[in-house]
Amino acid sequence: MKFEDTSLLRHPTVEKAYNVMRTFFQDGDDWAREAVRAGEIITANAKNPDPDAIAASVLMNGMVIPYEAEQFEQSVSPRAADYLKKFYELDLENPKFSTAGEQQVLLATSVIGLEAVQAKIAAGEVAHIIEYRNVSRVIDMNDRSLAEIARDGTTEPEMLQAAQTALVGAQSALAGVVAQRVNELKFENTGLPDHPTIRSVYEEMKTWAFDGDALGGYAQTNAAIAKVVAESVSSDPEVIAAALLNQYSTLRPGHKKPEDFGARIGELWQQSSPWARMGKNEKANQPKTPEALAIREAARLYFLEGQIEWLNSAKGMEHDARVETLERLEDSRDSVAQAAASQDNPVFKARLEKAVAGADALIHKPENVKIRKPGSPKVDPGW
Repeated sequence: MKFEDTSLLRHPTVEKAYNVMRTFFQDGDDWAREAVRAGEIITANAKNPDPDAIAASVLMNGMVIPYEAEQFEQSVSPRAADYLKKFYELDLENPKFSTAGEQQVLLATSVIGLEAVQAKIAAGEVAHIIEYRNVSRVIDMNDRSLAEIARDGTTEPEMLQAAQTALVGAQSALAGVVAQRVNELKFENTGLPDHPTIRSVYEEMKTWAFDGDALGGYAQTNAAIAKVVAESVSSDPEVIAAALLNQYSTLRPGHKKPEDFGARIGELWQQSSPWARMGKNEKANQPKTPEALAIREAARLYFLEGQIEWLNSAKGMEHDARVETLERLEDSRDSVAQAAASQDNPVFKARLEKAVAGADALIHKPENVKIRKPGSPKVDPGW
């Protein structure tokens, strides 16, 4: 792709920036097309497109690694380098813009960034709280910047409106993720027996899970562990309720303690939850009853089944990551196999053994054996 193939402003400074940008990588027209998008937005929508702002946008979006802005003073222009430097140094908590060119860079970048956020959400890539917080941070930074431009006034009202439209779209899409998760976590969608004890513990646990986590934290995990118990272990409401607290800890004032749900539920939690042992001796709070042991084994089974499902669908994983994943899979497989060997409940035993067989199939898959021979010592991470 040549400069003439783009929709960028025809200007010597912009062309210089384009040519410099093409030196950032050996080939790749797809990368170059993405690099020029912000500059094309300025070209098409700004009342007075600033060549240096367009040049700075092309450089910034085309970098594989961030270069020092000063090195473009001679190869492109001092002003383009200055725009780039100011964008790098922008205080995202209190953004200030002194020129129309700086606003043009920010507005075009906002449109692209916010459109990318919407695409990420639409692709289902905001399913966990880490992704949610990253996306939320991007939206909040753009919100502050656009509000500052609107407050100070701009010579580019159309570009501002386009960015604000993209902002509203991204905010709405993110709110949709939360609404979808809230709907997914309705008690009726858990598949659990509708018993007053189970329902009340679930609702309280869910409230805790949403406190500080917009996607409901461990609520889905706890519900899934309890479902394993209900399907394969016990119909006792208190045992199922205790399983609902497997990944539960009192983190904030006002949260119920496990024993507040009932003495037996609290005791089962003490014996079965990894959170109950946190900061204590590894042998503390070991299961003393068959019910507590079954809850712990159900949790291990749930995590193993999840590992198997994920690894069966995972693609493009780097070698070291796959080695680490296979190590964890083998550990989980061994603990579940141990549980299966001592299990008297035929339904639960069959499910445990099925998961072990699924793990074995993956561990001994020829392409996985090439990466990690089963039973090999764990790789030292070098920490």
